[in-house]
Amino acid sequence: MSNFIVYILTDNNRRYFEIDFTSNILSTVVELQQANSFTFQQGANLNRIIYSEAFSKLACAKKRMNELQNFTHLQIERIIRKNNPNWNNLFPQQQQSYAKRNSNYAA
Repeated sequence: MSNFIVYILTDNNRRYFEIDFTSNILSTVVELQQANSFTFQQGANLNRIIYSEAFSKLACAKKRMNELQNFTHLQIERIIRKNNPNWNNLFPQQQQSYAKRNSNYAA
């Protein structure tokens, strides 16, 4: 049984929202990280998933997505604040670990 996830993306200023659904949230997160790494990106930098709902049926997920897309900005904010009051990223970017460089040079 597949799970379909309806999610809301926002930028760092919480000004723009994008509502969509996916069946694989992990690949969506990776795509977002890669898309936001381009230097010449146009439009808002939607980089944080701040709300998500899981559904077992595709029709239910599409119906909920359409409902959310018809909400006003204030209604969407209320839903987010109810479930995620601090607007935390639900799927934070994985920190890249950089190897420490050993300096063999004398100062």
